[in-house]
Amino acid sequence: MTRAWSLDLLFPSMARVPTTLPWRLAGRIGRESAAEREPLLRWLEGLFARVFPGAAEGEHTQWAKAHLAMLAQEMVDAMAFHRLGCRGGPAIDLQGVEHARSLARQGKGFILVLNHYDRLLSAPVALARAGIATNVLTMPVLDNPELQAAQRRFLLRKIQGYTAVTGGTWHTTSDGLRPVHEGLRAGQGWVILADAWRPEFGRLRGHPFLGGVLSLPTGIERLAQSTGAPLLHAVTRASSPGRLEVQVEPLPDNPKQAIDTVVQRLEQDVRTRPWAWWQWGLWDQMWQQQAPELKPEPKPGDKHDQD
Repeated sequence: MTRAWSLDLLFPSMARVPTTLPWRLAGRIGRESAAEREPLLRWLEGLFARVFPGAAEGEHTQWAKAHLAMLAQEMVDAMAFHRLGCRGGPAIDLQGVEHARSLARQGKGFILVLNHYDRLLSAPVALARAGIATNVLTMPVLDNPELQAAQRRFLLRKIQGYTAVTGGTWHTTSDGLRPVHEGLRAGQGWVILADAWRPEFGRLRGHPFLGGVLSLPTGIERLAQSTGAPLLHAVTRASSPGRLEVQVEPLPDNPKQAIDTVVQRLEQDVRTRPWAWWQWGLWDQMWQQQAPELKPEPKPGDKHDQD
C-alpha cells in the first residue's frame, strides 16, 4: 500500500461505506505500509517505556497499537465529517454546549482551545450540530513545503469537508492574523490548538508536564489578551471507534491561567490514555527533562556549612 494510494483512494472510499464499519476497519488497516508499521510500533513502545516506566507488562505494546489505530480512524473522520454525530456514523455525546451557547447569545467571540488529543475535530463538529459555527486557525497547510502532492490533495478535501460542516473558514497563520482578530471582536468562534509545535516557533512558554517541561507557543494567550475574547476548552474521548464523548468547559478569565489549565488537563488525559496524544513524534523537541533545583551556597557559620 503506497501513501498516495491510501490518501487518494483508500480512506476516501472507506469513508463512504455505511455504518461505523470504516472506523473499525481503519484501526486494523492503519495508515502505514506494512514495512513502516513494525519499526514504528517498536519505536513507540520504546518511547512509552521511557516516559511511563512503571506501566504494567504489555501496556506499552497495547498503547502503541492503539495510537496507530486512533490516527487511522481520524483519517476516516477527515473524509467523513458530514457523518460524525449523524445516523449511520459515529455517535457524539456532547456535554457543556451551554457554555458556547451563552457566549453566542451575548454576541461574544470566543477561542475554543483544543489539543492534539484523540479524535480532536469531533468537538467543533459536535458544536456545529448544536448550532454553534466556528472557524479554525492552524499552521500552514497547503503551502507547507514538507507535504507531498497526495498529502496536499487529502488535506484540501479535509478542509473542504470540515468547513462545510462547521459553517466557518479554515485560516492559517501564513495568511496573517487580522481576520482572526476582527472575527473574535465581531462575535465569531475560533478553534486553535494549544499544543501545536514547529521548530521555528520563537515565543514559547514552559509548562510542568510528565516530570519535565513542555514548551508550547504563547499565541493563544496573546490573542486572547489583545482581543478580550473568552476561552473555552474542549476534549474528545473515544470510548469506541463509533462512539465519541466531547466535553466543553469554560476557562479562567486570565489567558495565561487559562492555558495553564488546558495543559494541566492535557497532562491528566495523557497519563490516563497515553496512546490518544498525537504529538509523541515531537516529544524530544517539545519536552525537556526538568533541571534539578540548585541549592543556595551555604554561608560561613551556617550549620550546613559545618556538616
